[in-house]
Amino acid sequence: MRERSLRLSLIDAFLSALMVGAGETYLPAYSLSIGMGEIFAGVLATLPIVSGAFLQLITPRGLQRVQSHKHWVVASSVLQALTFIPLVYFSATRAPNFWTLFFILTLYWGSGFSSGPAWNYWMGRLVQVEEGNRFFSKRARVSQLGILIGLIGGGVALHNKVEIGPFSSVFTMLFVFAGACRLISSLILSSQYFDPQWNREPKLGFRASWKVFWANKSKRQFFFYLVPFQAAVFVSSPFVTPYMLAQVKMDYGTYMAAIGILFIGKVMALMMIERFRGSASGVSLFMFGAGAIVPLPALWAFSSQVYFIFFLQLLSGLAWAFVEVGLSLIFFKDLKHEEKIPVLMVYNLLNSVAIILGTFVGGKFLWLFGEKISSYYMVFILGSVSRAAGFIPLYLYTKSQVFAFAKASTLSDSEKAS
Repeated sequence: MRERSLRLSLIDAFLSALMVGAGETYLPAYSLSIGMGEIFAGVLATLPIVSGAFLQLITPRGLQRVQSHKHWVVASSVLQALTFIPLVYFSATRAPNFWTLFFILTLYWGSGFSSGPAWNYWMGRLVQVEEGNRFFSKRARVSQLGILIGLIGGGVALHNKVEIGPFSSVFTMLFVFAGACRLISSLILSSQYFDPQWNREPKLGFRASWKVFWANKSKRQFFFYLVPFQAAVFVSSPFVTPYMLAQVKMDYGTYMAAIGILFIGKVMALMMIERFRGSASGVSLFMFGAGAIVPLPALWAFSSQVYFIFFLQLLSGLAWAFVEVGLSLIFFKDLKHEEKIPVLMVYNLLNSVAIILGTFVGGKFLWLFGEKISSYYMVFILGSVSRAAGFIPLYLYTKSQVFAFAKASTLSDSEKAS
């Protein structure tokens, strides 16, 4: 039963990734295509994530109501699939205004965030600790493959303006496909094993969740050092897509290739991670990737040539894979079962604060200096400087923690020897 559920989880990962590749990835491009400005397109790529993270605060109360982590995850994934229905309607008829689109994307991200903590708790029970690295590395590779396939399919359709049957807009077709993939993945989720005994874990509200988060001193300090770094990441990252489409004037085919190379880089890195998964912790993988992404935004200011951008996208994919896998392992291996939901919920909230701060700074710079290529270069350079300022204290803290742990282990061994 458990082995079957893990196989189904890989199918779920692939289908969810198809939704991301064919749907979510092209949301900023859709925003630009309906006349949203470059700054607004960048804001729509990030701020709904923030409001979605606040929306996930209902997760503990929702779990109390449905009394099943599995049912909550399935319901959240179905809601996420249904958010594509208004996107299909607007892409086939008339363009939505900013706030309507903002509300739709908030529901999309909110349902995704709401399922995350409960899903992590569920997988923490389903996946044995000793096989965690192998399983999540494999699942990450499957996800990247799904994203790549969805991305290429969507890019080819947009580039060639493919219209099939009743679809009067390529975006309409992409959103229908993305929603259908998520619905099927919801069905796959409902078929996975969940022991009713697992529901007996206490379900905490936000105040109690904060107490659990605060009680874990090492994780609390790590996340507080992580938030400024995450804010620095979002100084520049929301504005990469507007830069490529509006400033470099990429067509959809070239844009698809640029995003595809990013995911190829991630797949390559995941293959490398798989080789030394037994000797590397989640924190070490994350810190390596975090250090690697520090200088990347500034490199965008060197050239706007397409092949140089492809090269930067490859480097970004390689580095971000380490960040994502490292964080996944921190949440899976380093947190106790009873800590997963409250700590993840508080982390999402803190991360939302980081997104607000970072996006505001980057957007403010573009607004002050105008939507021109030199302004983007300033934002990208500022992004690297900010990342360095956030990374250094994070690195020094994790280094001190590793040293303290090694010293404690040495003292323990000495006591045993004596």
